[in-house]
Amino acid sequence: MPAAKTSKRPKYKRKKKKLSWRSKPEKKWTLVDWKEWLWDTKFSPYIRLRDCLRTTGSPDCGQCVTCHKVYPRNRLQAGHFVPGRTDAILFDEDCVHAQCYRCNCVLDAWPEYYRFMQKEYGQEKIEQLIDQRDEKVELTVDWIKEAHEYYTKRIEEFLNGNNVFPDEGVG
Repeated sequence: MPAAKTSKRPKYKRKKKKLSWRSKPEKKWTLVDWKEWLWDTKFSPYIRLRDCLRTTGSPDCGQCVTCHKVYPRNRLQAGHFVPGRTDAILFDEDCVHAQCYRCNCVLDAWPEYYRFMQKEYGQEKIEQLIDQRDEKVELTVDWIKEAHEYYTKRIEEFLNGNNVFPDEGVG
């Protein structure tokens, strides 16, 4: 009796799933993990809270800078004006603002973001941020830890009713 035919499937190598900083012990974190940690735990929450307070006066909801719709804070994202997310602009408060998912990820809402930036900061600042993207900046773990402390304090101040907006962030 002839053997049944078996179809041979090509063998594909499975991509190793990237481990997030959340699933690794801190002593094994890379610089990328440290940056993601700062972004996820403090910087993005700070930007969204700051812009909620600026646009609605409430810590619970805020306005998308591009479509101007009001969303709950947890549905807003911290979106970069200058694409690329290089170290020079990654944590620049003037370059990151609250956006809804649709404007930040789905639509090409850059023209609207550009108009917001012109009104908020002016053309000179826009050009500075665009030029800044290509600067070589090396973030360190110590800087990231210092920034984490700074944004922890700023978030606490905002939530305690001290809505004073500083001119500069972490230096």
